Parts: sequence; C-alpha cells; structure tokens
Amino acid sequence: MKRLPFVPGRWTRGALTLMLLVAPAFVGLTAASGSAHAAANPKAGDPCTSADLGRRYPFIKSATMTPTITHFKTFFVTAGTTGQQIITLENTTVITVEVGTTTEIRAHFGITALTFVEGFVNRTVKKITASTDKEVQQITWNFLAPGYYGLFKGTRKVTGEYGSLNCTSVDKGAGQYATEWIERPGGSYTTYSIMEEGAIRCEDVVPPTSLMRLAQIQLGCDGVAAKERAERQARETREQAAQDRAAQDQAAQDQAAASEATETGRVVAPFAVPPGFACEAGYYRVGTSDRLLNWWNQDGTDEIRLRGWSTSSRAQWSLCQGPVTNGRAEHVLITRYSGKCLTLVAGEMTVEGGRFFEEDCRTVDDRQRFYLYRDVPGSALVGVQVKSGGFMLGQARVADNEVLRQYSMGMEDGTGTYLLEKIA
Repeated sequence: MKRLPFVPGRWTRGALTLMLLVAPAFVGLTAASGSAHAAANPKAGDPCTSADLGRRYPFIKSATMTPTITHFKTFFVTAGTTGQQIITLENTTVITVEVGTTTEIRAHFGITALTFVEGFVNRTVKKITASTDKEVQQITWNFLAPGYYGLFKGTRKVTGEYGSLNCTSVDKGAGQYATEWIERPGGSYTTYSIMEEGAIRCEDVVPPTSLMRLAQIQLGCDGVAAKERAERQARETREQAAQDRAAQDQAAQDQAAASEATETGRVVAPFAVPPGFACEAGYYRVGTSDRLLNWWNQDGTDEIRLRGWSTSSRAQWSLCQGPVTNGRAEHVLITRYSGKCLTLVAGEMTVEGGRFFEEDCRTVDDRQRFYLYRDVPGSALVGVQVKSGGFMLGQARVADNEVLRQYSMGMEDGTGTYLLEKIA
C-alpha cells in the first residue's frame, strides 16, 4: 500500500490523572485523557494501519462507585430466640448490568468495556448479563443478642461513560495524511461489584461511608428513614411523570410516522434512493483486499456472501452518501442487480455475528446506514461500521460462500478491512 509521506509534529502526552472524589454516598473517577486500561490498547491520536480500518475498541472515560443496598429486611430478635436464623430479604434497589442501550452483554465490545471498567476502578465487577434481583435473597445469620436488626445485601454500583475508537485517515495539513485512532460516540454503562451481606443494629458504630451505615439509615436509626422514604416517593413520582410524558411523545411520533407511511410509504420503491442521499456515478465492488472474494448475493437467497469475482450485477454496488451524524457521513449501499439496500437482519442489531442481506431501501432505518473509515488518499481500503449498533462488518472466515456478518470489535486479524473499488 502506497502512503503519502508524513512527518509527525512534536507530540506531548500528559500523564494519566485519576480524580478520587470521596463523599458519603459515592466515589467518582475520571480520566483526564485516554483511559486506565493497559498501554497496549490504542488511545485517540495513536497511529494505526490499514489492517485496523475494520476494528473498533472501547475505552473508559469516567466511573462513579456508589454503595447501594439492594436487599433489606428488618428483624426483631427477642430473648430466647437468638441463634442461627434464615431470613428472606426483600428487593429494595435493582441494579442491571448495561452497556449502551443493551442489557444482554454477549458481544466482545461490551465485555471488553466492562473489563476496562474493572481495571479503571481496581475492583471486581460484573462483566456478563446480570441483575441484582437475580442474586440469592436469603441470608443466614447467627444472632448473639436480642435486638432490632436490619439485615441487608448490597454492593458498589458502578456507572460512567465509555467511548469508542476507530481507525481512519486524518488530514495533518499541508497535503499530508496519516491513519490514526479517533474517538467516536460511545455511551453510558452500569455494572456492580461483589455482593456483601450483614446485619446491623442502631447501637453499632460503623464507618460513615459503608454499606452498614446505609443499612442503619434504612433501619431508621437516626430518624432519617421517613425522609428517605419521602424522597424516594417523590423521585418515583417524578420518574413516573417523565415516563408518562415520554409515552405521550412516542405515541405522537408513532402517529406521525403512520401518517407519513400512509401518504408516501416507508418502503422506497426498487431502484429508488432514500431521501437525503445522493449516489456516486458508476458502481463499486466491495471485497477482500486481494481482490479474490467480493460481496454479492447468492442465487435464491437475499443473504450477502463472499463469492469469487464475477461480472454479474449481483456483485456491483451503488455507493450513496447522506447526512452527517456523529461527525461522519452516513452511507447506503444499493445492489445493482435488485436495487435493494445492504441491511442488517432485523432482531440481530446487538448480536455478535449478526447477518446482512439485501432488503427494500427505507426512508429511515439505521440497519441500512453505514459509516466508512478510509485509508490515506491513493488507497481504496475501508472499514465499514453499521450505524444501528456501532458494530463493524466482517465474516467468520475468509472463504467462498461465507455470510457477511457484524462484530462488535471488528476482525482482530484485519480481515474486516475491505477494498472499495470503482469498476464502472
């Protein structure tokens, strides 16, 4: 691959800064630049190669740890009833592991992001699909003295923001270009650390920022239980009102969308281009960098597969550019044979290995919208990212008849970098 010459300027890297904000209810951490995972992982501004165009990495921007009581039960022990007891606790707060908008942590990107969270806060956290309401709710405790007890389970809720890194061509000025890792939109995450359990009485002296202190408050030891309940009820009322407003707004949007579908139809007619998109003249083939295998649909199926080069219009694509979102232009790819759009299979938006096929182009559908990450000028190599979930396009293996799929972090071996070659 021929690259234009580039002489880097002088770079200064600041030291990683961690801010520990200790308060009665939480500990927050923020990275001033980059993230706290191993130096071997890329950072924004680091150089990358053409093999990285089809890859994607997460990084952690911030983290807040909040001690949280998830299960609680008051229990009165009278004289003569001491000893070991098995008590069933009640759910009080539910924490669900979430990365972005999904609670199904199956993709490599989400697992890797939570692994980086673990290193960032230096504490073991859940890195799989999990929720505290699925944790064991019984507790066995040996009561040595009569009294009024609060039995609890709790954890450290960990929340924060993550970012995403992609490799693409960067204009360095004076006609010079280089490929670098750039920051792309990420989202928020939630997870939690190891569950803890215990029993507490009002007369016990405990650290002010501990789960035991939260349990004492919930037990009502210092007269703030009523205030806590009132604040919780007010918060629930506000949240319900917000949900009601959101439901009303969604209903209005659905009605407007239905009206649009009735008037103009949501499915664009074959060979039509979605509104707001303009197609480049001629056609492209898209395939492996060695020009041996290309994207096209096999006879008798709508699936897009890797197949050998052919003059068939099944292997020719129109490249159409549309609006800019999140700092990059959206694209649709329309097959010349049928006039249909490259589309991620419905129901597989967050599935590692989700498949692509051709389907009628739609006015609005993020499963048909793609971002392109390009090599330096003079090269036709690209990485392709689906807008709906941020996954990168790839395939299980580079072989004839392999289905085109999506992978949350792309292809580690570089086979998610494709050749976008003008042919007509």
